[in-house]
Amino acid sequence: MTTSNFSLKSRSLKFKWTFGASAAIFLTFFLFSYAIYQGIGQMLLNEEEQKVDSLLAETTANEVLKSGNLDNANLLKEVFDKSPSISRKIQDQVIAIYNEEGVQLDKYYLTSSEQTANNDFSKYFRPSNERITSKPTINGDKMLISQGPITSISDNSTVIGYVQIINPLTSYNKIMGKLLVTMFILGAVALFISGMLGYLLAQNFLSPLTKLAKGMNDVRNNGFQKRIETTSKSRDEISELTVIFNDMMTRIETSFEQQKQFVEDASHELRTPVQIMEGHLKLLNRWGKSDPEVLDESLNASLTELERMKRLVQEMLDLSRAEQVSQTKELQIVSVNDVVEQVKRNFEVMYEDFTFTLDEKDDNLHAMIQHNHLEQLLIIIMDNAVKYSDGAKEVNMMVFKEKDKINISIRDHGVGISADEIDKVFNRFYRVDKARSREKGGNGLGLAIAKQLVQGYLGTIHAESEEDKGTKITITLPAIDKEEKK
Repeated sequence: MTTSNFSLKSRSLKFKWTFGASAAIFLTFFLFSYAIYQGIGQMLLNEEEQKVDSLLAETTANEVLKSGNLDNANLLKEVFDKSPSISRKIQDQVIAIYNEEGVQLDKYYLTSSEQTANNDFSKYFRPSNERITSKPTINGDKMLISQGPITSISDNSTVIGYVQIINPLTSYNKIMGKLLVTMFILGAVALFISGMLGYLLAQNFLSPLTKLAKGMNDVRNNGFQKRIETTSKSRDEISELTVIFNDMMTRIETSFEQQKQFVEDASHELRTPVQIMEGHLKLLNRWGKSDPEVLDESLNASLTELERMKRLVQEMLDLSRAEQVSQTKELQIVSVNDVVEQVKRNFEVMYEDFTFTLDEKDDNLHAMIQHNHLEQLLIIIMDNAVKYSDGAKEVNMMVFKEKDKINISIRDHGVGISADEIDKVFNRFYRVDKARSREKGGNGLGLAIAKQLVQGYLGTIHAESEEDKGTKITITLPAIDKEEKK
């Protein structure tokens, strides 16, 4: 059901993309063709208008007409005899003469169209002292009708008649008709080609999206085993989306595995004290409650394991809180020197047989971190230094600034850590020597909590160690200029 829905949506998006691309290409072609059609039509029409204007101007200026003898039966013949150029210009046109009252006196045509020859164009005539041009459409064909006044040869202000010229625009109508048919044919071809191009473009553009969706579907059905390969070398948005998706899947998988490992480790750590307590309680239930020595031993052992369980739960809670450290809420400008000195004095009180040294190469250092979190960080690392110092009861502390970073290093001179285990000490529940750590009350969460806290405040933490020579833990935090903050 899921796959069919996915395919249906893919086809729907491909159809929309194909339709959109085809419509865009075809619309562009249509507008371009329409502009050409109108441009050619206007160019041809202007050319015909110039011919009619030239003929009209020459005819109205003819001396035969201007003499006033308009009632002559052979009026136009006489005009053509005295002005042969006029007759040569009448190509596929009609010329008519009207008197001053608008009565048609003579008409001459040279056209192959019987409809044009036999049509009565007098209805388009109207007396006027100015030149008039109209472009009516008669029986589906555009025509050009122009008329001008004939003035007396003795007085140019006196109108004695009119000349009307009708151009049926035969060549114009034929050319425009053929051009329109050609445009329709090319439009159909362009529509087909644009459809094919739109489909190919849609298929090409949607191919990475289809792979991305298929990859998501595989992750949903089969887990995080597969990643989507970015076959395209182009750095476009879809390629970037694929990279982001793969990175997101990697992070989710890492988080999922960490959560799974955390649950397994927590279950394992809690199972041991529970089993110990269960064994002692069963012993007491069977016969140990009547033996004071066994009763006392079992109660003490159970209380010890219960205390260890409480510490484990508290450390797990601290780790969860450390993972949720906010960079925008409840932040404080803390004097790093003061906190380090305070933690040093506290440990000197708790461990009188230890020597704690502090080397402050820079003073008045401040960081943006909650006071209790910085104190918790230092206590975790100092506590580990004390636990694993063995016979060398000395811990060295150093505070210094390097560029815009504050460095706090804590070094012990105890058992140290091997090179193949140094990178694992910040993992949850990891202990270098599990038996020894359990004996010292460690659960392997301290450094994991410290790492989460430091990263939450945009800092770093790393360890350096040599076996039997000791371990140095260095915390790095961004330095804050207190004066600027104020």
